[in-house]
Amino acid sequence: MVIAGCASSPTRIVNDGTAVPLGLTNRAAETVCYLFLSAPAEDRWSDDLLGSATIDPGATRTVRVPRGIWDLRTENCEHELMGVMRSARITRATTLVVQ
Repeated sequence: MVIAGCASSPTRIVNDGTAVPLGLTNRAAETVCYLFLSAPAEDRWSDDLLGSATIDPGATRTVRVPRGIWDLRTENCEHELMGVMRSARITRATTLVVQ
């Protein structure tokens, strides 16, 4: 996958065949409905990577993301911030926990 974007649009993730699995385990009390990526130096977030999927409390969902170092943002179903992880190194199959 490759990241591309311009000043007025969100960062886009384009599949180039190099994506790795990223598991998100939700240990928070509310459902994760949105997951966004951003390169650490960027001030824009990608489109939602979960699409119509959600991650209920106690559940894990896997998405594919480009290898690299990413900021990740999760939001609940009301678009309220649940958490931000800065500079996560994702170079192979990885599982992260939302708490």
